[in-house]
Amino acid sequence: MPSCSGLISEVIKYPRALFRTVFVIVNNIYCVPTYLIWMFLLLPLKKIHESYYYKIEGVLFHWLLANVTMWSYTAGYDMVEMGDDITPALDERTLVIANHQSTSDVPLLMATFNVKKDVLPNIMWIMDRLFKYTNFGAVSLIHQDFFIASGKSNRERSLLDLKKHLTQSYIPRERKWMV
Repeated sequence: MPSCSGLISEVIKYPRALFRTVFVIVNNIYCVPTYLIWMFLLLPLKKIHESYYYKIEGVLFHWLLANVTMWSYTAGYDMVEMGDDITPALDERTLVIANHQSTSDVPLLMATFNVKKDVLPNIMWIMDRLFKYTNFGAVSLIHQDFFIASGKSNRERSLLDLKKHLTQSYIPRERKWMV
């Protein structure tokens, strides 16, 4: 016979899942457009003082990703880091190669980076070009993340595009981390 606490957790499982799904959808509906509106309103600043524009953009980007991070925490995931101390790399240009298996890993990566000082505002994501057409694609375009064309036939062209992107976006924006 199931215990009382087991029965209660079984009863609230589906309403909780529904609530979390609605929460994530609503969060997407108000966070992404808010970021985009602010970046649009700040466009004149980009013409006057581009470095201030991207400094503000980095802060807003960090806040947006902090919301995504919250999805992991509210699902009950806690991040535990093991291995070498990466503190010396926080202020250096750093390439992080993450062997993540699905898009559901991305909020976990964001949760890991969220607690590290100044990483998220200064990060450049490299992602498949298909993500350009998602709700977060517009955010990534403004943040000047890189969209790579996957596949053997696109390999050489993608490397040339990445090299160009690094010299035109990553280095001038003084980004530190590339994932």
